Amino acid sequence: MKLLANEFTKIKSSKAVKGVMITFLLLVVLNSLIPGIQQDSSPVAVYGFGAPFVWLSHNGASGFFLYAAIAAGMAAGEFELGVVRNALSSGVKRGHYFLAKVTAVFGVSIVIYLGCVAVMCILKSIKTGFAPDGYLYSDYGLKVLVFSAGAIITILADVALYLFIAYLFREAVPTFIAAIAISIVELYTQIDGPLGIAARSRSYFVSDNVLSQDFVRLFIPCAWILVICLAAAYMLFNVMDVE
Repeated sequence: MKLLANEFTKIKSSKAVKGVMITFLLLVVLNSLIPGIQQDSSPVAVYGFGAPFVWLSHNGASGFFLYAAIAAGMAAGEFELGVVRNALSSGVKRGHYFLAKVTAVFGVSIVIYLGCVAVMCILKSIKTGFAPDGYLYSDYGLKVLVFSAGAIITILADVALYLFIAYLFREAVPTFIAAIAISIVELYTQIDGPLGIAARSRSYFVSDNVLSQDFVRLFIPCAWILVICLAAAYMLFNVMDVE
């Protein structure tokens, strides 16, 4: 618990976390309040109730690489500063240290996503209303839960990949550059990764098929990326020399 508390203390003082949060919140404001920023005029994109569905495909996926800044600052950067060496030399077990780090990074990533959705919902509702009896209102709560679960899996898949890169390079700048390169490659290829899946998720809420089996299967590759990258990062951290 002390390790985890220490990680959350680092989050509070992390410039990378603050920068990512501010950037995403600015995107929320732009998308919600400024005319012409919205990509379409459908009820899902305009009204507050559509915020949980709009954020991932409109803004979240396009900024996935920003999560690499958190991984670079909170994981890779600590190797450069000697934090990892000092922690392990003081008797902290590698497994416990890794678990605390992953919990903190995953936790703040989820909070950023949920915070952006909440702010967007409020801003759009203030501007145009919530329209509870409108588009996609049937089983709305369940659809939000299912879609958000998929969104979180998608985000954590990328975060796990960035953590693996962080432990591979052990330097903040190369970690961030590699993350941007991977994002660019995924955007311009047919790789079935988190960015592509996030974009494809849009068609499911527009066609009101969020509760379909096809929608759930859409996120299976992300689940595999999450598990494989997390396992690879753990194995790498266990065998690396931190001296």
